[in-house]
Amino acid sequence: MLSGAERPSKSFGRGRTCRHPGCNTRLSMYNNGKYCFQHEPVTVPRTRGRKIA
Repeated sequence: MLSGAERPSKSFGRGRTCRHPGCNTRLSMYNNGKYCFQHEPVTVPRTRGRKIA
């Protein structure tokens, strides 16, 4: 039987804020990023064998 109760969720520290200068948005302790959603650098997903229109 599988369930998530055996392993605790990963957490990345409390009280962290976005690293963007002047942004005071507090990050979730479950978010391993360094920036809030507004300031997260744009990434392009890797697609194998498909063209992005």
